[in-house]
Amino acid sequence: MGLVTLVYLTDWPRQANWLPSEEREWITAELDREKKAKQDVRSYSVWQALRHRDVILLTFCYFFAVAGNYGIAFWLPTILKRLSGQSDLRVTLLASLPYLAGFLTQQLNGWHSDRTRERRWHAAVPVLLSGFGLFFAISAGKHVTLSIIFFTMVGGAYYAFHPAFWAVPTEFLSESAAAASIGLINSVGNLGGFLGPYLVSRTRSFTAGLWYLLGSFFVSGILMLAVGAGRRQFASRNEKRTPSEGSESRVPG
Repeated sequence: MGLVTLVYLTDWPRQANWLPSEEREWITAELDREKKAKQDVRSYSVWQALRHRDVILLTFCYFFAVAGNYGIAFWLPTILKRLSGQSDLRVTLLASLPYLAGFLTQQLNGWHSDRTRERRWHAAVPVLLSGFGLFFAISAGKHVTLSIIFFTMVGGAYYAFHPAFWAVPTEFLSESAAAASIGLINSVGNLGGFLGPYLVSRTRSFTAGLWYLLGSFFVSGILMLAVGAGRRQFASRNEKRTPSEGSESRVPG
């Protein structure tokens, strides 16, 4: 499919002959409008983007989220096997439930985030819910049904996190700066995919490892809530100044 994409997917909307001309023009106009809107606020070079506070926060946010998810994904079949004593086939089917839930929640959260034009809370809340779900799964102990329900909640919430999260970098970055930042977030963040399973394997019991993964989810959610704080404060100060400036301009000379 990568080879098909390389040939079929064009570099620019204007080159997409498989789209009607009016759609190509609309997409091009929208991209130009978004680019201008970002540049009116500030234009970032690649190096400035990589050092940007929010890019660094997003990188570590993704690192801890991925660590939590991969730690569970790698070890969940073994955990369920020990809890239930079921056959390998049944355990595999049970371990697939978080992914089925994630398919549904990913669509719903992404659609709602688009409709409300809000990203930060739509990314932070799901990953925090993953932490709460894991807490309840640990608390369920050897209760198989409850453990499966809460592990399914963890997976469903985690995959709901992605659509809103990946929309954030392009909210304030464009072109090469956005591409480089997304590459940094993805490459460094995915190192968590090694750390999470490794730390679980180094603990003497799954419970101790799961507590680490729980902490990773909560750290990720907190970091996500910190994203954009500087830009929100800047916008708030501008909004407070604008009315006063306008009222002064209406005062009779």
